[in-house]
Amino acid sequence: MKLPRWRLRFLLFALVILTLVGGLLLTRRAALRTLESGLSEDLDDGRVEAVVDEVSNAFTVTGIAVTIGGGVLALLLGHVLVRQIGRMRADTVARSRGEADPPIARPPVAELHTLAAAIELLATERGARVHALTRERDDLALLVDSVSEGMLQVAPDGRIVHANPAARRLLGLPRTGAIDQPVTAVVRNTELRSYLQRALAGEDAGSCEVTLDDRRMLVDTSTIRAATGEGPPLGTVIAFTDLTEIRRLEGVRRDFVANVSHEIKTPLTSIRGYVETLLTDDVPPEVARQFLGVIHKNAERLHGIVDDLLDLSRLESGGWRPRLEHVEPLTIAAEVWDSIPVERKRVEFGTEGDTTHVIADPSALRQIFSNLLDNALRYTPEGGHITVRVTPPFVPPSSRNGGPDEAADDGSARLVTIDVIDTGSGIPHEALGRIFERFYRVDPARSRAEGGTGLGLSIVRHLVESMGGDVAALSMLGKGTTLRIRLPAA
Repeated sequence: MKLPRWRLRFLLFALVILTLVGGLLLTRRAALRTLESGLSEDLDDGRVEAVVDEVSNAFTVTGIAVTIGGGVLALLLGHVLVRQIGRMRADTVARSRGEADPPIARPPVAELHTLAAAIELLATERGARVHALTRERDDLALLVDSVSEGMLQVAPDGRIVHANPAARRLLGLPRTGAIDQPVTAVVRNTELRSYLQRALAGEDAGSCEVTLDDRRMLVDTSTIRAATGEGPPLGTVIAFTDLTEIRRLEGVRRDFVANVSHEIKTPLTSIRGYVETLLTDDVPPEVARQFLGVIHKNAERLHGIVDDLLDLSRLESGGWRPRLEHVEPLTIAAEVWDSIPVERKRVEFGTEGDTTHVIADPSALRQIFSNLLDNALRYTPEGGHITVRVTPPFVPPSSRNGGPDEAADDGSARLVTIDVIDTGSGIPHEALGRIFERFYRVDPARSRAEGGTGLGLSIVRHLVESMGGDVAALSMLGKGTTLRIRLPAA
């Protein structure tokens, strides 16, 4: 049921009018009764005075009664109004604290009803604004905590206000203990501490690169000011960017350019020298033929370097995708060996294992065996032996009997091992971890003399990894080398 709305000023006016009218009516009635009772008899002067006194007393009593009645009505009305206002106050406090979301009480008095509606609108707008600000704050905090760059917010007095996870990781800060600590107290690096002191002192420190432990960091600072741009600084934001990988890649690029330049320059110098000799001197036919053979050999070497560089570029850029099939490694190894020129086959070749199939790209597997067998031939003396051995994945006895496969979660249980074993000179232990790097050679002079480009094993590693396998080298100096490849079993 919808209660009628009363206007407070009209309600009070009506109450006063009703009280006065009622008082006047009661007074009139009391005075009339007193006069009627007094005039019904003969009146003397004393009696007239008595009647006047009675009328005066009647007016007095009636006025007191009307005053008391008006006061009681005012108290009752005030109590109702105070109770309604109290409910409005309680609802408003609950909405402001976020303890509940009740509608603001709507009293039937028009003025209070309008006030309650205004409070309701204000509370709704305030809640929407608080929700938007909270969401914006949470999104900003999530963004700051998700970036890979370290972000450190510092108060004007140099104490840490906030540090995102990247900054804590890069600086080695504890998760909670660094907050409210002076930034110069938690930074151990002397160079970085000096830079931060200058930046916090208001100097234009710019940006700088420092080395923290084994990382190269770019540090930059930005002063926080009010939106108007006036007043003292509100703090400083310090950004840390990890340049370690960038600097490493720059070093790799420099080394790569230097190595490529050196590898190409050597055969080009040889070709140029022999060609100049042929052009300027009267060379006997036998010597000219010998020179042309050397030129052809160096041209083939240049061609091999360019081909390997193109292959390596496609592999590293993701431009090559393997076409996976079920293939038999031993068959492909034998085909690659048969394609090697007869004059190079100065060692024995053999295969071991069964016809286990793997999931691989046939052309990629041929290139892998070509590079591995070429390396084995290069470092195996005449009369040595090269063996390709295939070992199927290990199957637990419980799996053979139909029981649960205890090795189902072990990745090695689903990989076929392919070993290319030679009886050559072997590889020093300190070089085993680098033989898959581009242009790395254990014996540079011998490798260049025999036509090696230094890219074969790097190509092998990329091909194997792109097909879901891995590659490793096992060797002892003077006792041969084993290049071990593991590929997924078919």
